[in-house]
Amino acid sequence: MDARGQSEVIGLVLLLAITVAGVGVVVAAGGSALDAAQDQSSVQRAEQSMSLFDARSALVALGRADGQSLTLANAERGSYEVRPDTGRMAVVRESEDGSTTEYLNTSLGSVVYVNGDSEVAYQGGGVWYSRGAGAEMVSPPEFNYRDATLTLPVIRVTGDAQSAGGAPTARVTRNEARSNRSVFPGPGRTNPLQDGTVTVAVESDYYRGWASFFRSRTSGNVSVFPDEQRVELELVARGGGGRFSLSDTPQELRGLAADDPIQSMTFTLRPKNPSGFRPMDWSMVADSGGSEEFRVNIPSGKPCDDETLKVTATYDDGGTTHTWENDSAVQESGSAFTVDCDDGEPTLHLDLTGETNLSYVGDGDSPLENDSVGAIVNYAFGDMGPNVDLRVEKQGNGNSAGVELDKSTGTVEYGSSAERVVTFLHVTENAVNVTVE
Repeated sequence: MDARGQSEVIGLVLLLAITVAGVGVVVAAGGSALDAAQDQSSVQRAEQSMSLFDARSALVALGRADGQSLTLANAERGSYEVRPDTGRMAVVRESEDGSTTEYLNTSLGSVVYVNGDSEVAYQGGGVWYSRGAGAEMVSPPEFNYRDATLTLPVIRVTGDAQSAGGAPTARVTRNEARSNRSVFPGPGRTNPLQDGTVTVAVESDYYRGWASFFRSRTSGNVSVFPDEQRVELELVARGGGGRFSLSDTPQELRGLAADDPIQSMTFTLRPKNPSGFRPMDWSMVADSGGSEEFRVNIPSGKPCDDETLKVTATYDDGGTTHTWENDSAVQESGSAFTVDCDDGEPTLHLDLTGETNLSYVGDGDSPLENDSVGAIVNYAFGDMGPNVDLRVEKQGNGNSAGVELDKSTGTVEYGSSAERVVTFLHVTENAVNVTVE
């Protein structure tokens, strides 16, 4: 064979080799793409099937049906597992004095479709999808937070650990021993809540999905602890209000609304000396526990002897100090600051949500268009919120004090932010037995 003939044979062999290699690459790539597409399709079917399982399980868990059966989507590329010991939920109350009460601490359990590193799980009354370290919600858990009311029917999966492939039948029955148990309210546990915080903590493989859900449904404080696969939602229990003696401060205002939170704030001041408030220098102070502070001050004087009393309001927002004053705000009538002079003994009545104007004397322009005392108070408290401590200060002690605190009173009514406050808490434990076969 001459050189030309050899070249033709070698070229043909090379061409065949390249063709075979190319076909192999295409087949391999196509096979991988097909496997990925089939896995994705299988996961999507599992999501739909588990969402339907979620709805059927809720009927049983919440007492609307004795039992339910459901054929799950074909898991030819995965399997279904009942995991009764996975995940935990705790509900804890912390009081203002730092003491804690654990209302609930229980396993959640789960029913999980597993396909490689992908999982579709029913847990806590919701459906979650995870792949690797991430997790997202497919359908929401049984968690209803609205108008400062948290309703939390904790749904638990109980029974034996199991696994099944194909298109198994899932059967759900009530666990009578652990269903419809009222956790809160209960003996010694009553609504409405006052003061402190309520924390809902979830430990779960799908904690990131739980965290996203909590953030989307509330404005509570959400903390994530990846090393422990735990998420915590903290809600503020509404603080005090109503009528109180000025000797009983601070008053803890919790969960203030961001806009116009103070509905009513009044004070009645009685002097220690019947002839007048001398010395007085009485101040009401509100602070957020940080650098922000609001103060209303009235110095000493004898208003029943025609002495004028100056009213000063100061708000330090942590960077700028704003000051308002009125040298003649205290009147016998027609003002937010009035005085009664029965038998020569003065009584001051202060309405800090009133319409009486104070003049801005701080640097620059007032931050408000309306400098009434009510607008000033709402501006400061809305900015300092949601948590503010209200206390009364006086100059001097004993006989040198100008205001008789035991006989003086205050009244506060305020609006709460429904997105970060819990006033009414309803928690129940509801358990279902699940089998897949």
